Amino acid sequence: MSDPAEPANPYRVVYSQRVRIEFRELHGRAEARGLGHQVLEAARQIDARLRIYPQFGQPLRDLAMVGETVWVAIVEPLVVQYVIDDDKHVVFIVAPFKVLPHLGL
Repeated sequence: MSDPAEPANPYRVVYSQRVRIEFRELHGRAEARGLGHQVLEAARQIDARLRIYPQFGQPLRDLAMVGETVWVAIVEPLVVQYVIDDDKHVVFIVAPFKVLPHLGL
């Protein structure tokens, strides 16, 4: 029997190599300021939400490919931009995570 909290057809979340590298650097800066856990937990929450319901953010613009839209979402202290491909059930994170300005990371 499947877990009722798990969606029947979750989205796959794909991170570019640039996003992975820059996240490690961001996490290092956050750790140095005592915010490493906060940044890591926000990233985990973003990943989990994108797998279940990526439309939790706000749409920014449609792309040339039909069915693909750029979205933005915030899970404090992180801001993420991503592309949803509904036809393929995939979310692409191609731009590095940003930190809300008041943290100055």
